[in-house]
Amino acid sequence: MRPLTLIPILSTLLSGTAGAEDWIRIGAPEKAAFEVLTTAGAHAGRETLVRFEQFRHALGGITGKADLRGDVPVRVILFKRAQDARGWPEGVTVARDRNAIVLVAGTPTSREILRDTARLLLETGVERMPQPLETALAALMSTLEVTGIRITIGRPVPAAERTRDWARLHMLATNPDYAGRMRILLSNIRKGVDEETAYRNAFEKSRKEIEREVDLYVAAGRFQTNPVSSRPMAEKDFPEKPMAAEAMRLALADLLVEGKSRALYEAAVAEKAFAAEANEGLGLLDLREGRKPEARNRFAAAVEGGVTGTRAYIEYAKLETDRAKAVAALEKAIKLNPKSAEAHFLLGGIEHLKTAAAIDPRRADYWEALAEAQLREREFGGAAKAFRSAEQASTTEEQRKRMQAARMAIESQRLDWEAAEKKRAAEEQEREIRKLKDAAIGEIRALEAKANQGKSPEARGKDVVEWWDGPKPSGSARGKLTQVDCIARQFRLVIETADGKPVRLVVREPAKIAIIGGGEQTLGCGRQKPRAVIVEYFPKPDAKLGTAGDVATIEFQ
Repeated sequence: MRPLTLIPILSTLLSGTAGAEDWIRIGAPEKAAFEVLTTAGAHAGRETLVRFEQFRHALGGITGKADLRGDVPVRVILFKRAQDARGWPEGVTVARDRNAIVLVAGTPTSREILRDTARLLLETGVERMPQPLETALAALMSTLEVTGIRITIGRPVPAAERTRDWARLHMLATNPDYAGRMRILLSNIRKGVDEETAYRNAFEKSRKEIEREVDLYVAAGRFQTNPVSSRPMAEKDFPEKPMAAEAMRLALADLLVEGKSRALYEAAVAEKAFAAEANEGLGLLDLREGRKPEARNRFAAAVEGGVTGTRAYIEYAKLETDRAKAVAALEKAIKLNPKSAEAHFLLGGIEHLKTAAAIDPRRADYWEALAEAQLREREFGGAAKAFRSAEQASTTEEQRKRMQAARMAIESQRLDWEAAEKKRAAEEQEREIRKLKDAAIGEIRALEAKANQGKSPEARGKDVVEWWDGPKPSGSARGKLTQVDCIARQFRLVIETADGKPVRLVVREPAKIAIIGGGEQTLGCGRQKPRAVIVEYFPKPDAKLGTAGDVATIEFQ
């Protein structure tokens, strides 16, 4: 049963508009970047939607990214009268499941709203560019004029806001010689091309030459406007549809105004109309107020209710202490929306981090986390690229320098790791050789002991025990061992003989080679301290290795 105490509250919240049934939606949510919910009528709603779509088209043309949009349309709530909008957030705001813009019909769209809309479109659709450039671009777009389908750019901002970055963009956007190629400049920059190259690619001039023109442009102080090509539109592109009372109640509640939104959400839960979405909204309100246990319970209810957006699953995962439940929630979020960058990021692991960074390349923290994960796996090349992207995505000079320093340090880390790996491999190989040698000597001693059983000490030295029962090697090399080349699991010995000619022999199976004699009996890779040695071998030339035969025994003198 609906709580009676909510009835007068809801009546007040939905009053002043001729009733919730008069709300209509303009636009096709599955295709448009914007949708308009309004009580001001279809004509006003369509006019507003055209203005924002042309604004988006103009910004896309300038940046070289024609289709700037997020996963869901930006919702424009257009009230018929100013008193109807009272108490709701003015301008661009972050709503429950999307971004929203609150306007009043017949009221000019302020420069602040246009500036914030430009920032919003850049955030959701364009790789990060240097912050001063993005700020100047938003300022340039804040005075864009859309009359019907005609677009004009270049109306000057107030004198106090005319920074050099704004003046440069204004000159490029309004000068017919440059306007058509400005998108090449910004497209290069957002893709990480250095500015000098980007300017030459766009205008066939150096950055310094353009800066000299900016000096003259600012000194002249004549800031002209310039027409911008518009996007062809037809009325059928923006169909209208009545909004159900429950859906409109949710749309208003989604503006997340404490008090107003809470009452509307609680009514939705009580009436079981969009209850899952309402629980998600209540969780966000609780989270904003620092009530984490209550927020966690609301998000859990939204998840159990099958909410179709990803926000509840992600926030629930952040608050849930049971790792398995948190992972399950994030996996569900990705199933609902594979482009949920935050869900991929929170799951972690190189592949998920790669996906998160690719979906939202403006997040320096995503790139940094990916780089660090790749470093742990010794993927030095990938880590360097990720730090480079983090550097481009940085929002402050301090952050950019930190990412740059991390990228520059990778080469040193790579060399240190390779040296450590080489040392570890050599030590492991040396341990294996020593083990094989000790085993061979042990076998010889065992054979000697067996042969000497029952003999007097004097007789033991007279008999020779033939411990080798395989083929007899016919080759012998006497000289000094000067080099051991480690080739896979084989060794190539270089022996300097008395006549000064080197003999190269290969040890193919170290386990079958007996190493005997006095002094140090190890075979380390590389140059050797010359040691006298006698090597018996089977003559078997190997042209590929450049060896004369296969080693049978090694005796150090």
